[in-house]
Amino acid sequence: MSKTPRCLALLALAAALPAQAAIVHSAFDTPAYEDSRSMGGPNLLLAIQLTMPVSAVVTRAEIFTGERSGLNTLAIWTHDPNTNAPGTQLGIGSWEMTSNNSWQGAPIANPVPLSTGQTFWLVWGPQNAAQASSEGTGAGAQPYRGSFNGGASWNGPFMSVQWKFRLWAGPAGHYEIFGSGCSGSSGVPRLAWDDLPTAGSSFDLLLDNGPLSGSALLGFGLSNTSYLGNPLPYSLSGLGGGACEILAAPESTVFVLTDPSGSASYPTAFPANPALAGVTFYNQFFCLDAAANTLGLTTSNGGIGIVGS
Repeated sequence: MSKTPRCLALLALAAALPAQAAIVHSAFDTPAYEDSRSMGGPNLLLAIQLTMPVSAVVTRAEIFTGERSGLNTLAIWTHDPNTNAPGTQLGIGSWEMTSNNSWQGAPIANPVPLSTGQTFWLVWGPQNAAQASSEGTGAGAQPYRGSFNGGASWNGPFMSVQWKFRLWAGPAGHYEIFGSGCSGSSGVPRLAWDDLPTAGSSFDLLLDNGPLSGSALLGFGLSNTSYLGNPLPYSLSGLGGGACEILAAPESTVFVLTDPSGSASYPTAFPANPALAGVTFYNQFFCLDAAANTLGLTTSNGGIGIVGS
């Protein structure tokens, strides 16, 4: 069987991907959100009906959420005009969310071409009680439906909520968390993030529940499977670190100071080098906390990032 049609399709897809990442469709793309609204569940799928304003190959989807941790999914589904509901899934992505309220999302595993004027559904599988990706109610509210059986049937449609979302084309950056930290004098240190890692710009790595008015080291590395010949995660219990573990290779570190609430923010900049696109890196906070254990050190959860362009 000839492979020429498949090769031509791949070339056409590559040609449709912009050299730089860009938001090609969004609504209520602001930092504002409706703090009182949360997502139901468990097993909820929220489907938002949308119309594509331009032709593009969607590579990433985002919503605004937080308040919980765990796996989320975002998918693009076709529109079934006979039922006025989602039809079939075209592409999906997943990520481990942070409880920090922020724009979060995932790369679409198989980028989805959408044409100008095409009706489709953005389908979110949230964690139960997560912050809803809504700005409020009123003008601009989109039709939406809900399913609790994987999309076999849908409730609605409803139309009252101003749903916040972003769809990207091109090689957008990505960040998510993994693993867990260990308890310190102010609770379990928690790594979070704001914005996306992108060549030529910066995003923020955040620490909560660190030592009050104290200090920490933020580690950067290229692996979460080995460090100095040792497999990761690496337990610090033998050094007096209790349940603390090294989750990400700290091949380089930066010193950060925490405020009186135990929080810190570190802006992380990347050179404007297109060759960085697709590079994967890992982070973890190491908090200097003499009251926590014999080692005087606690660790946060880990973070994994992919540089976009």
